[in-house]
Amino acid sequence: MILAALSAMITAAKKKMDFVGVYALALVTSFGGGTIRDLLIDRRPFFWVARYEYLIIVLALCVPFVYSRRLYSWSTTLVQRADIVDAIGLGFFTVSGTELAMQAGMPAIICALMGVITGTGGGVMRDLIVIEIPAVFQYGRLYATASVVGAAIYLGLARLDVVEALRVGVSVAVVVGLRVFTEWRGATLPRPHWLETGSWRARS
Repeated sequence: MILAALSAMITAAKKKMDFVGVYALALVTSFGGGTIRDLLIDRRPFFWVARYEYLIIVLALCVPFVYSRRLYSWSTTLVQRADIVDAIGLGFFTVSGTELAMQAGMPAIICALMGVITGTGGGVMRDLIVIEIPAVFQYGRLYATASVVGAAIYLGLARLDVVEALRVGVSVAVVVGLRVFTEWRGATLPRPHWLETGSWRARS
């Protein structure tokens, strides 16, 4: 949550937003995915309403970030170097979303989708607000794919009645492993044909 908030704050600063914009974008990025999940599975109260201290934590980060050049510089460095921490967050968000959907009695494919939405939805909303194509939809490093794989493994282990602690650990480890591998080795999905040089020209 903290890294997601800091990433959003940096984006807001680059877009020259004021304090309200920074705080709003941080909230959307941190809680957007979980809020969409709670809406879709009809879960009340929303997780950030039940744990309102999260709002205070983000606010406590925003104030010094907006008014301290030193914290801004430190935050930028942290976000750029926090691939593993970000991957761990994606893993746990994916697992929590999948599990909550399972508890709500949703079909397996919906449970996996809720896991992916929880893990990636906030970033998608952030990018849409600042009028950019969401990074998760662009060709490049595996992100949503890692979330999908982690959710599928969690569901498979749950079907086999594996104890919760073990299935959480394995699923998060797989997500982290995929994210770290793709960042260090540059692994991607197969390249779409329209990204190849001259593809559009050849079709016209």
